[in-house]
Amino acid sequence: MRFLRNLLLLITFVAVFSSCDREPDRPDYYYRFKVNGVQKEFRANTDSGILFLDDPNEVNRYMLFNMTTGRDNEKNSLFISLRTLETITIGTRYEMQLGINVNNQVVPRITVLYFDENGDQFIADLLQRDNPGARDDAWIVFDELIQEGSYGRFEATIFSVDDDGELSERQDILITDGEFFIPNFISLR
Repeated sequence: MRFLRNLLLLITFVAVFSSCDREPDRPDYYYRFKVNGVQKEFRANTDSGILFLDDPNEVNRYMLFNMTTGRDNEKNSLFISLRTLETITIGTRYEMQLGINVNNQVVPRITVLYFDENGDQFIADLLQRDNPGARDDAWIVFDELIQEGSYGRFEATIFSVDDDGELSERQDILITDGEFFIPNFISLR
């Protein structure tokens, strides 16, 4: 009798867990780019994604790109914010230096923050028109928006956050050949 009860319990256990729906496998999200010509390629962790902030009461739209890998979001990570007045369009090149009016102040359309493998921080966040000598720059293009995520390209000219010298004399870091495929998250405020 005890054997029959254990066998019935085992069959029930197997039936319950074998009938459970499995979540679909997560796509291979990634981001890659060159830093001063050196290739960097990463598999995106679960913190990675594009947060589309959409407020029906505001004209500005915000996109926050989190490209992170591993357990430490302050190493080998890239964060990009994009502000726009229009709905995202495939193939449109959004440029940092084409400022956007936010609260009656012209600000960069794009801001880039990069953490290298040592955790050193680099940024592009200055409008050249308001900061003589600044060479900060960036652009981003969406190539495809699908249910699983967004594909796109980007480049940037960034500078060490610790470099507080003359803007025109700062050592620039070039991010080139940037590509990403990361998940989309939408938030209505």
